[in-house]
Amino acid sequence: MPRPTRNRLSNVVSGLVGFTAAVVLLATNLGPDGGDVDRAADLPSGAENPLPAGDGPDPDAYSVGVGPEWNVLNWGPGPRAAVPSTFAMDTVVAGVTEQKVLVTTGANDDVAGADQVLNLSTSLDSAVSFLITERNAPVSALNMIRLEDGSLLSVDFIPEWTDSTQTAVNLLVRRSRDDGATWQVSRAPFTPPPGKVLGPMNRGLRVHREPMLLADGTIVQPAYTAYRGEPGSSIILQSTDGGASWTQRGQIPATAPGTNEVGWSYTTEGDLIAVLRTAESPPRLRVSRSADDGVTWTPAVPLLGPDGQQVVGIYPGVVLQPNGVLLLSTGRPDDRLYVSRDGTGRTWDEEQSVLVKYPSETGNGRYDGSSGNTSLVNVDSDRTVYIGDYCHVWGCKAYDEQYGVFASYVHAVTPGTGRIDLETKIHNGTASVTGTFVKRPNLRFPEQRPEGAFDGSSRPHAAAVLEARRGAPSMTIELDREYALDRIGLMLGSGQPLDATVSLSVDGTTWSEPVVVAEGTRDHAMRYTDIEPQQARYVRVTGAAGVTTPVTELELYAAGVDTFENDPLYGIPRGFVDSKNTTVSDQELGGSDSSSALRLWDKFLDDNAVATTVTPDADHQMTSFSFATNDYRGPFTFAVNGRDGDQATQPWRFRLVPGTTAQPAQTLEVSDGSAWTALGRLTTPIALNTWVPISVDTSADEATVTIGGQAFTTTTTAAPADVLSGVTFTTGDPIAYGMTFLIDDLAIH
Repeated sequence: MPRPTRNRLSNVVSGLVGFTAAVVLLATNLGPDGGDVDRAADLPSGAENPLPAGDGPDPDAYSVGVGPEWNVLNWGPGPRAAVPSTFAMDTVVAGVTEQKVLVTTGANDDVAGADQVLNLSTSLDSAVSFLITERNAPVSALNMIRLEDGSLLSVDFIPEWTDSTQTAVNLLVRRSRDDGATWQVSRAPFTPPPGKVLGPMNRGLRVHREPMLLADGTIVQPAYTAYRGEPGSSIILQSTDGGASWTQRGQIPATAPGTNEVGWSYTTEGDLIAVLRTAESPPRLRVSRSADDGVTWTPAVPLLGPDGQQVVGIYPGVVLQPNGVLLLSTGRPDDRLYVSRDGTGRTWDEEQSVLVKYPSETGNGRYDGSSGNTSLVNVDSDRTVYIGDYCHVWGCKAYDEQYGVFASYVHAVTPGTGRIDLETKIHNGTASVTGTFVKRPNLRFPEQRPEGAFDGSSRPHAAAVLEARRGAPSMTIELDREYALDRIGLMLGSGQPLDATVSLSVDGTTWSEPVVVAEGTRDHAMRYTDIEPQQARYVRVTGAAGVTTPVTELELYAAGVDTFENDPLYGIPRGFVDSKNTTVSDQELGGSDSSSALRLWDKFLDDNAVATTVTPDADHQMTSFSFATNDYRGPFTFAVNGRDGDQATQPWRFRLVPGTTAQPAQTLEVSDGSAWTALGRLTTPIALNTWVPISVDTSADEATVTIGGQAFTTTTTAAPADVLSGVTFTTGDPIAYGMTFLIDDLAIH
């Protein structure tokens, strides 16, 4: 979830890998065209620079970034931990929605007859840190679900035979009514369809994975088995009595060699997609769809990657992000991510490597790094945590039996760079939400609250629920200032048909005609509507009269402002060019109304950080941004770019020079192209970790820089220019050492 500050990440140990020679982490932040980013640019000293250099992705296209990795657990040699599975649920901590994330890992032998031996690692802060790990845990996260009464239910991967005839099984069902602190186990019979007889598989079937709860209370759950006389197949179990007994709801058609493991999700089209592992060597992935919540399925067909070839892999995991991007994880060989940008899963547009690690090219050595068993869990509208392992029980000998489980961020963002951070603004009180909400708080699901519409979660109860005794229920967001809104994302409910409209207002009194009209939509993710830019400070969502309307998610985008909220973290911002040592960051933003910003970082004696954005040619350019620093040992330089004929120039160059101990306030200087001249000293110094507004109003012959309300005007230019066309931010001029500068809410017009 977005949080007012992200400082906790700085306490997480990144780069848990102890296998340096064998590990390659591909952490690129590439747009659909591949971008132009070099994350391994060598410094003149020969040290490897981990920061990116080049151009950022296209701001008007989808973009995916794979970020740093950190520990879920990483014991010393010996204790086993492999094959991770995950479960997450919404919680509210200090007024902010967080994910409680459970990760279980196996410690048993990898043979069909072995009982599961589990480790359970728990995060209370959306998978940022896992401070608790329980050995020999009683429950697995593989098949876990939260029911309508708030209780948790988990079904064991391996059932048990009902009796010595070995023709029927009981599923081992575990329940917790205290958020997982304690569990009670029961045996729930599974009854196959008439004429179906469980075949030769040890203990009949395997339950795999990620149950769902339908609107009528039915629990549906994938599994795989081999009925006598049939190839192995993937089936859907169902329970209509809260898990006390189970029957088969559907069977996914499969031909030889058959299928087994299932990853599934709803799509943006409202149907279910199931990705299946085939029972062949090497295993491949196939895909099937259901339009009736898993009763009937299309024949499974090869799942094709971006190269048009059937994807090789195991243990597929599928999640639909709240922003409508569908993600697929798989492994063996390597840990990989596939992206369906439109959320339908009909095409897979992009492949990303997450972990490449293996000791040899021969035989099974190609798989002796990661086991290839991976999991995905959403923690924000555009942020997913990818969880994998470093080796399985048959592959860890190359690494001295040192097992490990890692987590890595995946950011898959939609087009647009002006997303407003509603959650942080409302949490800080600079924006507000009012309305006709359901009166009684939901004690079982505290995430159901007005702020639930902005918390980045698409789970059913993480919503603002509108309800009115008379007339149409509504909610109104008052923003911190007026914006030119041009894009709106809206998700209503979680699959049920609902109606709503969105209208805009400058003064909160006079309202526009609806700019968004949802009629009978069955949403599983946000739907985006692009509009002509319209000035607004107030946004109203109105439901249908007499209908309780959950507003699950709402996003607002502003034209002409780069908020860095819809950029993949850890890479060059979208739309920036010729940049280096500059990334989008969600760290060190205390006191901000924004969870992400552009960060220039300079710890180089012979290099600096640069970020450039290009805008259309203009005779007059107004640039505004927010600026902050937490390490001010050298100058902050900002330049307005332009052209003199066909020659690129920088007609206006300014720098803020740190103050001394005796004179703490910074000095603003201007360059004439060869030397710097002081324009004046700030009357109020820019304190560390404090945001200040800066504007730069420029024409061909005059410029005014305003810092926190203090204006400086000059006619001193650094170079001639016919037109103005963008801005460049740098650390140091000349090159200095030790600076960290943050830029946010950048607008150029």
